[in-house]
Amino acid sequence: MASNLEKRVYRDDRTGKKRRWMTYRMAQKWMEVKGGKTDITVYVVVFLSLMMGGAFVALGQLNHQADLTTVVTDFDGDSQFDNPEAMNDGPFTITPYMYGLPSIAKNESRDADPLINGIDEDVEATTWYRYYPEISTLDYYVFALIALMLPYGIWGWREDKLRTRVEEKFPDFLRDLAEYWKGGLSMTVAIQTLARGEYGNLNDEVHKMSTQISWGISFSEVLGMFTERVRSPIVSRAVRMVDEANRAGGRISDILLAASYDAREIKALETERAQEVTSYMMVVYVSFMVYLIIILVLASTFVPAIADSASATGGEGMSIGNLQVRNLNEVWISTIFLYSIIVQSIGNGMAAGFMATGKLYSAFNRSSMLLFIGWLVFEVMGIATSVISPGTIG
Repeated sequence: MASNLEKRVYRDDRTGKKRRWMTYRMAQKWMEVKGGKTDITVYVVVFLSLMMGGAFVALGQLNHQADLTTVVTDFDGDSQFDNPEAMNDGPFTITPYMYGLPSIAKNESRDADPLINGIDEDVEATTWYRYYPEISTLDYYVFALIALMLPYGIWGWREDKLRTRVEEKFPDFLRDLAEYWKGGLSMTVAIQTLARGEYGNLNDEVHKMSTQISWGISFSEVLGMFTERVRSPIVSRAVRMVDEANRAGGRISDILLAASYDAREIKALETERAQEVTSYMMVVYVSFMVYLIIILVLASTFVPAIADSASATGGEGMSIGNLQVRNLNEVWISTIFLYSIIVQSIGNGMAAGFMATGKLYSAFNRSSMLLFIGWLVFEVMGIATSVISPGTIG
């Protein structure tokens, strides 16, 4: 039987190409679906996500332990690093400049004499350069978050797209099937005839149904296996309606037409819902971008100005209204800002995703996108961050 199935070839009337009608493995796989065999693809995707996320966390942790071996010093007590180049010097810290690629250079400075505080120092600070983008410990943790969400998001998006394309053509298939049934054709001949039609992504499924019916499998069982393969609520609802009415002895053509109309109305409602929530999603995206711009302005202009003032006055700081700022390090503040961007991107992405489709994969995709945008803007702007805590300063 296996050899006969594998050798059987037919000409596709739709494309004119010759191809195997069926292989034994494919037939066996379709029959296993009926037996309730579980699709393990989603479990493989989740496992790979956890592996990639764990790998990035491990890289970040190794890099962090190497960073701690070089002590960041502040002998003069002006809250500015005396050796800022030691901040992110782990073996896995990467910049394009290391490989001769163009980078964005940001001027920074350190004390000319670390033993003299800023107010008593008469000499100019030593200028040094840090190149951005810079992939350091904190960046690996960001990549780990993206790796945990994005693979499942992409897989879910792909599955949903395929399912949507099937759902779009399914009402037409039911309507055409009802018309052939009204014309006096048997269900076997009707489906075999429809297998030569044009139903987009539904074509392969119609071919499978046609082949299964030719094997003598009942129409209700064929529809049940089709439902298991597609895993669509709309298809399941329509198939359940047809199956129940068929068992009750109703007119199959009328039932098929009613199921077709019902499926089409559900798709129209889904499209209308997607259009209505678009404005709310835009509010979420705009609010995130406004928050990101405010953080960038604070991190690139306001915070450095206060830090320089605190350094220049030897800890006296500066006054902003009734607020007296005596001690401020811009790296720590910028790191806290990046943490807030991570929280905002994940929260806003989850909200937008669930509003869009109500599914987890959509929330993961949007959270990953916003998280990547926030991280990339920080890197392009050359805002220094580090996971080394103030307690590690020598």
